[in-house]
Amino acid sequence: MTLKIRRMREDDVETVAHLEREIFPDPWSADSFYHEVANTKLSYPCVLTKDSIILAYAVVWFYAGELHIGNLAVRPSRQKQGLGGRLLQHILDRFSQAEVAYLEVRKSNKPAIRLYEKFGFIPLTVRKGYYSNGEDAIVMFKKCTK
Repeated sequence: MTLKIRRMREDDVETVAHLEREIFPDPWSADSFYHEVANTKLSYPCVLTKDSIILAYAVVWFYAGELHIGNLAVRPSRQKQGLGGRLLQHILDRFSQAEVAYLEVRKSNKPAIRLYEKFGFIPLTVRKGYYSNGEDAIVMFKKCTK
């Protein structure tokens, strides 16, 4: 079966929240994901699946010509297989009308930083102590308009 990317649904949230807790030291709550699923005007939560199994997910917001990638993660057992890149490319294609894209990434998350750089994101600034454990976030930026 092929990989599919689709909008996240309510029945995906518990699985996504479980993965979130597995991946991140300061995970989003299930309620946060439910809120994003319900907020169809500004939010685009999506999942990448294979045989109905969620392998990756993302939550992005598009407003005023700006795309903000709030969350993007890949199931730990499937990392380093190009799935994050597939999902990121889908997001950039879907919101091709965006003028710019932004995201925050942990300073220690070198694989994610390399992925974002591969897609043309550049470091813009550092948010000191951004994460609950005090780790800094690197704000990355990409000019999207051609």
